[in-house]
Amino acid sequence: MVKNFSQALSYLRQSVPSGNKRFPGNLGLDRQKAILQLLDNPQDKIKTIHIAGTSGKGSTAFYLSSLLIGQGFTVGLTLSPHLLDIRERFQINNQLISKKEFVFYLNQIIPAIEAVKKTNFGKPTFFEIIIALAFYIFYQKQVDYAVIETGLGGLMDGTNTINSSDKVVVLTKIGLDHTAILGPNLASIAAQKAGIIHSHNPCFSINQSLVVKKVFDQVASSQQTSINYISQPKNISHLTPKNFNLSYNFNFQDLHLKSVTLNTIGLYQIDNSALALSVLKFLSLRDQFTLNIKNIYQSLISCQFYGRVDLRRFNQKYFILDGAHNPQKMAALIKSLKLFFPGQKFTFLLAFKQRKDFTKMIKMILPLADQIILTKFKVTSQDMVQLSQSQLSLNRLFTNLNFSNFKNITDQLEALKFALKSNHPIVVTGSLYLLGEIYPLLNKIKK
Repeated sequence: MVKNFSQALSYLRQSVPSGNKRFPGNLGLDRQKAILQLLDNPQDKIKTIHIAGTSGKGSTAFYLSSLLIGQGFTVGLTLSPHLLDIRERFQINNQLISKKEFVFYLNQIIPAIEAVKKTNFGKPTFFEIIIALAFYIFYQKQVDYAVIETGLGGLMDGTNTINSSDKVVVLTKIGLDHTAILGPNLASIAAQKAGIIHSHNPCFSINQSLVVKKVFDQVASSQQTSINYISQPKNISHLTPKNFNLSYNFNFQDLHLKSVTLNTIGLYQIDNSALALSVLKFLSLRDQFTLNIKNIYQSLISCQFYGRVDLRRFNQKYFILDGAHNPQKMAALIKSLKLFFPGQKFTFLLAFKQRKDFTKMIKMILPLADQIILTKFKVTSQDMVQLSQSQLSLNRLFTNLNFSNFKNITDQLEALKFALKSNHPIVVTGSLYLLGEIYPLLNKIKK
């Protein structure tokens, strides 16, 4: 039994796999099922919306949670990874549960965790414990809906244990990421992501490339269901950037919304919010509740999501924090910067996780970069130990690309202070793990 929040975190850290540990795959999924079975399968006793994809799944989950809250429901939300606090993975109505509750519920499931340790399945991982805890908390709290973001992949993900046929599946944009685990091309990655589709599940996806659509449709057909694709201009039209906001018209079935406004400069949030809106409309029909249209508008304009093109004014300058960590996400960030800051140069504060395609991302950044500051991170409080790419390898790349205005500052606080001397807007990007360490530092240097 753990006695306080600090002890709870220590207990969980003991289950963080070391950096060279392999993705658990089938073993991990079977172990996850074993834990949940000992808890009487709480994941099958609540209404769930299960979200997988390469880019946008966290944002889509956040938008959908906010929309459902706006309609008067109690909503559980689990996001992966967490940014600032582990309790982001067990949110109720977009609020963190208390530390006391976190300790209480963890103690409730520790007997199941310890029991599984003694079986042939072996020691559960950090992520497996977290997911079991999320399902358990959401059931105990009797949420009306639980919005579940997958971790890595889909088919072998620890969240892929929901067996109810009324689970709603949401598939966000697919791109190349985690190729060493999910496969080398879009088709293999799409197959892994679509693995969360079970028999007769209602499915929604943003518009995808032809190769991804083909895989999605094949998987859906094999599970006796089909996919609703949300696309431009059929469902999304009249995109308008204005005053650091975005608005668009949305149409799906008989839901027609004009000038839906988002509190963001992130163009990619158009697709993510539209996907969430389509699921909301479906749920209103299936579960027979009347949509409060005014609250839809209010829910969307009120959403501000940490680490997703998060625009702030800091020390009289613009500060943009975005967790872009693959070429697809970086391209989306760059597109938004060009739209809202035309002709502008930026100071970039960067660190990338190891084994990411940093070469492609750097090539996207350089045309907008006045200067680049490289820092580093080491995160030991997440699903796995996360290390940043070596600065030496990045230095070599800059030299090869004939870019000389870069600086290595290992200490994040010093790197941040140096960036703030710039006369240009500052962009912090490259990894959500970097952002998780930068956000708390901003409070330390506020004037």
